[in-house]
Amino acid sequence: MSFPLTGRNTVARAAGTALCLSIALHAQAARSAAQGSAASAGLAASAPSATTAAGILSAESLPPHFAGDDPEHVRDSLAAATTPGQQVATSNPSVTSRVRSFLSRPFVATGHRSSINDASRPDRTFVFVIPAAYGVRFESKKKLLSIDVSLAAPDQRDAILLKRQVHGQSGRKLVIAPEAKAKGFVQTIDTIQLETGERAKTTVRGRAVVPTFDASRGSDDFAIVIVCSLEPPYLSDRTEHSEPTDEEPTDITRRTSTLHGRIDALWLVDRNDGTVITRRLRLGK
Repeated sequence: MSFPLTGRNTVARAAGTALCLSIALHAQAARSAAQGSAASAGLAASAPSATTAAGILSAESLPPHFAGDDPEHVRDSLAAATTPGQQVATSNPSVTSRVRSFLSRPFVATGHRSSINDASRPDRTFVFVIPAAYGVRFESKKKLLSIDVSLAAPDQRDAILLKRQVHGQSGRKLVIAPEAKAKGFVQTIDTIQLETGERAKTTVRGRAVVPTFDASRGSDDFAIVIVCSLEPPYLSDRTEHSEPTDEEPTDITRRTSTLHGRIDALWLVDRNDGTVITRRLRLGK
């Protein structure tokens, strides 16, 4: 017997306000007690069981309710670090510290590494967690787990959607175009996505025999973990504005932020207890 594991969560709820992964500062603290500053201590207090970059790829499990890095914090830190005089207010100073750390040194591409400039340095590594509400199927007779989860961004199908926030109400079927602004139908759509060298590959697929798989897990328990390294140009940002029309009587401002990098690992995990269910995942079209 086989059955799909589906649910009501959407990718838009991916990052929320949960625990963020502290990578660079924990790695520095492990190397030198002298760097165990108040900032590092504060991070440890807020994320006592966070997994470091050095150990993330070999970790047997993750902390319960692990949420990874918030894409919005990463985006805002990158934008502030690359814009002179700009300041960013963030509840996760470790992200800003890591971004400034890797931007302070020239990027060295894979294959041309040195002990100083390394494309795989921990401060370039970020972990994003995306709920997998659909696309996970378990065949109980064969103990076979199949994953076919699309992560494509809605407006750019060759990019992976990390986070999407919509503020304001649509005026569709409620008002006509000339009345939209006056009646407050003003909407902002903020999209953060990831683009890799393997463009158009945005579907996570995999098959694994899992003898001890707990079939009672609900679909809301699953998530895709993306371990990636940011690479130039790191961030591209665009903003578009649409006046109300008869088809869409809403004043809409769309901000689309694209992070650029390479994917180092893809996992399926149990969000509740942090179990890594399978690492045998790949990106496809």
